[in-house]
Amino acid sequence: MIPRVNERTISAHDPLSEALGRAVMPEDGLTEHTIVTYWPALDSYTLDDEQAMWSAVQWADHLEDPLFENPFVASPRGDRHAIAHLDVRLHPDDRDLSGAEWAEIAHRLARAAGIEIPGDANSCRWIAVQARTCSRSWPTSSRDRWPPYGG
Repeated sequence: MIPRVNERTISAHDPLSEALGRAVMPEDGLTEHTIVTYWPALDSYTLDDEQAMWSAVQWADHLEDPLFENPFVASPRGDRHAIAHLDVRLHPDDRDLSGAEWAEIAHRLARAAGIEIPGDANSCRWIAVQARTCSRSWPTSSRDRWPPYGG
């Protein structure tokens, strides 16, 4: 596996567009094949009767919500770049991985980066996206921690 950490941004729209290989559109629903996995607390955050499939714009907005909920939060550098984008590619000699294997990798990377703390309902919001190539991307957003993963 070959991970790459991209520069942080203030918006999830651009990293999500990059991962999908297309613009983020309001009518563009992202299925369970596109969204591989997400932050564990999302299931308790959404309503039982809420729609099962969100659009790309809804996912991006959801990742950005903590920035709007906490308008005066800034990093030690004085900026508000809370959206981190990590993409992971398979080495040409690696075997293809199943969706469940990619989901486990996403959770492990999120825990290793400190953006997912098991049992912490206030951990960072993040999603793992089936990218346009043989890779996965994780735009992430910080809720209570700044920066999203330490640096």
